[in-house]
Amino acid sequence: MKRKIFLMLLVLIGLGCKQNRETQNPEPVDTNLETETISNVSPITKELIEFADLVVTDSTDVNELIVFKEIDSSGSVNEINSTKAIALYQKMTKRQEVTSLPIFELKNKNTTILLIKGIGFGGAIWAKVLVDRNTLEIKKIAFEHQAESEGYGAAMTQSSFENQFVGTKIDFDQQTYTLKRDIEKRMDNGIIINGISGATMTNQGVIEMMNQGLKPYKGYLKP
Repeated sequence: MKRKIFLMLLVLIGLGCKQNRETQNPEPVDTNLETETISNVSPITKELIEFADLVVTDSTDVNELIVFKEIDSSGSVNEINSTKAIALYQKMTKRQEVTSLPIFELKNKNTTILLIKGIGFGGAIWAKVLVDRNTLEIKKIAFEHQAESEGYGAAMTQSSFENQFVGTKIDFDQQTYTLKRDIEKRMDNGIIINGISGATMTNQGVIEMMNQGLKPYKGYLKP
């Protein structure tokens, strides 16, 4: 009987020592699950966050604000990481060929940021477009350019020109926009845009970019 009691005491002492060691040496934490905060993201990601008018701090986790996705040529949409999404963004602004387009979907909102590209008079032009996924309404737009000459690029990025597109709705079945100078060629109720004075090639490039650049996102906006 005494032997049994002695053995039970040894077991209890052993368990107590084990628990004490586990308390002093806890399991290591997985450091690979670090959050991507505003203070350490790429300039492009910060640019997108500012474009979306999101309220953030330096410690805000980007993945709590944006869902990074891509849409391929077949219309298939997949979630990707921020690194790949930004790489696609950069390729588009440099007129490099891409097999899929980036999508920056705002969490807990009906809006998403899409990127479109085109060719102006002096080089590549592109735009960030904030779209309501439910109504297809353009909520905000920002044109950018690589080398538009003679001040046309500056005129293209002015709010007076950009605001003509805000509040309009994307039409996937026909051309959504036309230049005012070409109004006689327009037989439907499309949206008329006043072009930049003296910038025929830039005007045509922007209208072509807007009409054609958003169509590849149809499978995402209208599943």
